[in-house]
Amino acid sequence: MRKNGQLWIFDMDGTLFRSEAVAVPAFRQAIEKMEDDGVDVPKHLTDDQITGTFGYTHDHIWHTLLGESLDEEKQEKGDQWVLDAEISLLEEGAGSLFDGTFDTLKTLHEQGATLVIASNGQQSYIESIIHTFHLAPFFTGLYSASGYKMRSKVDLVRLILSEIPFHQAVMVGDRSSDIEAGKENGLPTIGCAFGFADARELHDADMIVRQFPDVLKFSFS
Repeated sequence: MRKNGQLWIFDMDGTLFRSEAVAVPAFRQAIEKMEDDGVDVPKHLTDDQITGTFGYTHDHIWHTLLGESLDEEKQEKGDQWVLDAEISLLEEGAGSLFDGTFDTLKTLHEQGATLVIASNGQQSYIESIIHTFHLAPFFTGLYSASGYKMRSKVDLVRLILSEIPFHQAVMVGDRSSDIEAGKENGLPTIGCAFGFADARELHDADMIVRQFPDVLKFSFS
């Protein structure tokens, strides 16, 4: 079935990209540098505590992990340390797409759908993933909260809808922020239960999938 006029908006981490092998060590490296830089860092942060913040904006992540908000200068340094580590790890081969992601995106593209990324990750990080896994031919736009100076994914999705022509659109992601971004913009939503969210976060999604290729079963009403 042709999907001309359909706009598919995808989150990145926990939706397309299995990011634990990249993001967890990157945040640990950045947190060590923050501690050396005089930031009061909680002891014994677990991997689950770190991954539990993924999908949110970086100011939310730092506040959750450190128990306090960072001033602008410290957050910019922390964000840069994370970004440098993430890109280095990607270049070393860390991280992977979820099973079936490449072929599913290719199918949607070949059927005429317009594909866009909407992520709270940093712009260079998103671009590096797209480049590393040869996804660029499938995507019309790569939108990140940092790249477009957005405070929430709701606003980011609203920007996408204002810039890219479409007849029907759907939001696909693994966190409550993805579902909220879709709903607040009047879109149907697909929740990815294989990502970082627990089941409660996705209860408002119109469809829940447990493997990425199942998004192809979604039908606009």
